[in-house]
Amino acid sequence: MPTFSNQKMNNSPRFLVILSLPIFLFIFILLGFLQIIPLKVEIHSLIIIFLILFIFMFFISHNAWYSFALFRNKILENNEELDSYLNQREITFNGKTKSYASLDDYFEKFLLGLRNDNFANVASSIFPTLGILGTFTAIAISMPDFTVDSKQALENEITILLSGVGTAFYASIYGIFLSIWWIFFEKRGLTKIEYEINSIKSSYKDRIWSKDEIELLKLSQGNQNTILEKVQEILTPDYIFKMDELVKKKLEYLDDINRAFLSIENKISTNYINLSSMFEKSSQKQENILESFEEIEKSIKKISYEYEKSLEKQNLNDKAVKAEIYSVLSSFQLVSNDLKELGKDLINAK
Repeated sequence: MPTFSNQKMNNSPRFLVILSLPIFLFIFILLGFLQIIPLKVEIHSLIIIFLILFIFMFFISHNAWYSFALFRNKILENNEELDSYLNQREITFNGKTKSYASLDDYFEKFLLGLRNDNFANVASSIFPTLGILGTFTAIAISMPDFTVDSKQALENEITILLSGVGTAFYASIYGIFLSIWWIFFEKRGLTKIEYEINSIKSSYKDRIWSKDEIELLKLSQGNQNTILEKVQEILTPDYIFKMDELVKKKLEYLDDINRAFLSIENKISTNYINLSSMFEKSSQKQENILESFEEIEKSIKKISYEYEKSLEKQNLNDKAVKAEIYSVLSSFQLVSNDLKELGKDLINAK
């Protein structure tokens, strides 16, 4: 009996390897939030990134590289089942007994229970989507209150907005990284599963009739009665009718899958276009808001400068008025003194 693997594999280390770098990046961001390293992180950005990491942990069990360990272990446990599958479909040609079974069909059914292919297919696109959603959520949370009365309060609100916008993009960066990380292990796992299946096929190639061997046997064998008898035993009217029904059901099933796939593809494309458009509009609005803030700041500085100049002019005017009043009062004093002298002179004249 051919063997194709020596020992079982523990899938826990694979889970930890896939999770290692995302956890390390989250810890790095957490250290920035705790102000241990010079990286400014807001609490809402940290919570959003943790939620994305939690969803990523749920998807790991559906990654191909993680599922490869399950595939290897299941193959070891079902080694005798594969031998039985081949033995039940054996046919003898020219004194040689081999199986006409298809290993492709066997492994297609075998792989169905290892993971959820729907989760695996959407994982690479769902993490960037969650990152963009987290960015918009963080920006919305960090929006300040612009209905303030003082210049200092307005500057504080603008500072809060700019710092919140800066940290909000960490979620998008984290989601894009998780997508790249997922695709790397997905492709690596699929390659290993494909290599393992090819190794198994190679180990069983001496027990399975190939199409070329059947054609050569037909040409070299003058009497084909044995083959015809086997074919007649297999291809009974009931068998042909069942095969026809089965083929029809398979075709209908394939049509349904194709329609569902096209529908999902259209929805994903539409959602991606809408998200890209929303992101572009949000970026444009953000640029407009920043420009408006700069114009407001310039206006405030200009008003402050004009106010200071008006205060200086008012001070100068106050000094001039005071000098004029002092001059008038001095004149009144001189007139008063003259009148007093005149009064004294008149009294003395009498």
